[in-house]
Amino acid sequence: MLDAFKEFLDKMYWEGYAEEFEEDNPTAFYTHYREFKTNHRLPI
Repeated sequence: MLDAFKEFLDKMYWEGYAEEFEEDNPTAFYTHYREFKTNHRLPI
């Protein structure tokens, strides 16, 4: 799921954005990641 989140961010902004965001502001990155997981759960 983390890979999907990073791919989503890279497509929204630019290639490499997710890695840069995670490095520069890990607290915000993982807060947004938790929201992403909550909103993009796969149906059972």
